[in-house]
Amino acid sequence: MNDTIHPNGTSTIPWLTSDQRVREPDTSMLPDSEKAVPVAIGLMSSAVQGAHHSIDRFAESAAPVVRHLGESVAAAGEALHAKADQLRVTRDEWSESARTTVRS
Repeated sequence: MNDTIHPNGTSTIPWLTSDQRVREPDTSMLPDSEKAVPVAIGLMSSAVQGAHHSIDRFAESAAPVVRHLGESVAAAGEALHAKADQLRVTRDEWSESARTTVRS
């Protein structure tokens, strides 16, 4: 930008000086400079709305998949518990069979 440094080494950049002046950018050289800010705001608003719509569509499409995944995980957990119970019963039966064989 057009910041100047004075001969004594001080600058007119507000964050480097103690005078706390706030400088606005010079837009007088831009074509249609009086329209530049509203156009930029409109573009930013469009971009933000587009991002919101994209995120909403992603969330809507992801929700059923996540729900199905949760149901699948729950079903797998139940199947594992059932199999673990079945293996305990089989273990107990084999242990009892081995004891019976040893006693005989």
